[in-house]
Amino acid sequence: MTLEELTAKQELQELVSEFSILADDRNPQGQGPLFTEDAVLEFQMGLDGEVHEIPGREAIVAAFERTVGASSTAKAVYHANGQQQVKLADDLQSATGTAYCMATLVNEEDGHDVITTNYVRYADQYVKLDGRWYIKRRRTCFLISEKRPYNA
Repeated sequence: MTLEELTAKQELQELVSEFSILADDRNPQGQGPLFTEDAVLEFQMGLDGEVHEIPGREAIVAAFERTVGASSTAKAVYHANGQQQVKLADDLQSATGTAYCMATLVNEEDGHDVITTNYVRYADQYVKLDGRWYIKRRRTCFLISEKRPYNA
């Protein structure tokens, strides 16, 4: 593997990490610039679930605002990233990747705090523009989702 390939893989790992850190910071506006203007966010519950699409950076930021932003019901957000595998295109200007994450949110439901833990697999398409990597398409598959009372 060349130094350029190793650098690209490191930059993509940092992109995925930054996405999660900004979610934990409840900063959807910061997450927006990680995506291309014409990016598509897909999400599905389970491997056989229906795939829903959110097209465009502006709509993606609005969706993140509803789930983790200051106006959401989330009291706390925590992501723990796991393994990531990246396949670079020959020209090192695009790539595909799979990344795993455990995303935990605390929300209030019926007057009680509830913790929801989602075990997520991201299937990503990345593109490098003007020397910087962006997410072009991200499928968020909630493989397992569990809720339980939260006792702080």
